[in-house]
Amino acid sequence: MNTSLTDPVIPEGPGTVTGAPDLPTGFGDTFTSRIINTGEVQLHAVIGGRGPALLLIHGWPETWYAWRLLMPELAKDFTVIAVDQRGAGLSDKPASGYDTGTVARDLIGLMDALGHERIAVAG
Repeated sequence: MNTSLTDPVIPEGPGTVTGAPDLPTGFGDTFTSRIINTGEVQLHAVIGGRGPALLLIHGWPETWYAWRLLMPELAKDFTVIAVDQRGAGLSDKPASGYDTGTVARDLIGLMDALGHERIAVAG
């Protein structure tokens, strides 16, 4: 399946903007969940806001949800992309590819698929 922002898959249910508990008021008005094909894996990302791209990378064993309380404030100045990395949340869980080089390529592929040439990163 070829997925991009021009042909988005917008998941619903647990782990998504529509199914996650305890989100800040109005969160769903700013953010949406999307499944993005990087060419290697499909990654779930929660995206919203305006401005330069800011990629939020969770730690282990977290998901995008770890960033939920900061995201609304960040979205005032940035296009926020909070990703479920390979193996976490609603993203693909292949048997291999969890080394830092592969994970970095996943994130570059995500940002390329979203059309961002320059990004800021927080993790």
